[in-house]
Amino acid sequence: MKKIIIGIDVSKEKCDATAIFVGKGLLEVAKLDYFVFENCPKGFRSMLSWAKKLMSDVLQEEFLFICETTGAYDRALCDYIYSKGLDIWRESALQILMSSGVRRGKDDKADSLMIAEYAAHHMDKMHLYESPDNRILEIRALFLYRHKLEQEKTSKLVRIKELEATAGKSKTLTFILRDAKKSVRQLEKSIKVCEEKIRELMKEDEALQKSYDHLDSVKGLGIVNITALIVYTNNFKAFRTSRKMATYWGVASFRSRSGTSVDKRVDVRNLSSSMLKSYLTQAALHTIAKGGIYHDYYERKIREGKTHSIALNNAKNKLLHLAMSLVTHDMDYEENHENLRSLRNEM
Repeated sequence: MKKIIIGIDVSKEKCDATAIFVGKGLLEVAKLDYFVFENCPKGFRSMLSWAKKLMSDVLQEEFLFICETTGAYDRALCDYIYSKGLDIWRESALQILMSSGVRRGKDDKADSLMIAEYAAHHMDKMHLYESPDNRILEIRALFLYRHKLEQEKTSKLVRIKELEATAGKSKTLTFILRDAKKSVRQLEKSIKVCEEKIRELMKEDEALQKSYDHLDSVKGLGIVNITALIVYTNNFKAFRTSRKMATYWGVASFRSRSGTSVDKRVDVRNLSSSMLKSYLTQAALHTIAKGGIYHDYYERKIREGKTHSIALNNAKNKLLHLAMSLVTHDMDYEENHENLRSLRNEM
């Protein structure tokens, strides 16, 4: 039982923390204190000093920190708290928002209280953070560097297209065009080297390699999406369910219903990583184009009257569920799984 919960609203420069006391019943929740600290090691130390004053009459295991998943901004904080032997829970921002009901105002202080109260009322959903090992952190660094290189390449290609249309006989523009093409070739080489190094690091870890092989058995999941799935789920340890993973990727569907007049989809585009979602979109399109059950699934949704975006989002959701199932059940993908299972049962 957690007696003191500290909800932390994390932003790039600072963090807002609100501590609450939780009694034996859910109605016995009282706000204790509020604290603002910098999002840096010095700020983490000051926050922990403040928190320890609240711990004087409470056992360490009765203390809980909770924050929203914000990608890069909350990682260092979570790693710091984890390194001190304290419990930290990272929860999806969308999950907290959808569970918090009507709010009359919004600011960082109110958000930190909302996060703490969410933990108090949903302890059954608690999933404690585990810091990724160094190998996953190294793979993540390579993955993000590769992403930057890819962005540079895209920018260069756009510029090349413009120059090809306007260079004409200009020696200066012709030089810029030639140099830009040279830069693209170099970027492509660097991207390939990054991918090779990612594969080398995966092969050095048996568990990572096993997960990679299982995911690689799915048509359409290439090295980029496989790496993203392994890195951002801490090799599928960070999420208890595929639904939570889909929420983090921004492809889980939510609806807002009230009586008979309100029934609409909730827009979650700004509550997830655009990078991860973009890569997953590419994978889903590639998988559908390959044919097979995902192509059939997509076509069935279209025949049912679903729009392209909804049918594609459903396919992305289905891909994530499949990925978690393959890794957690330690198995490769079989295209005709149901038919093959029936044949095995008959033998």
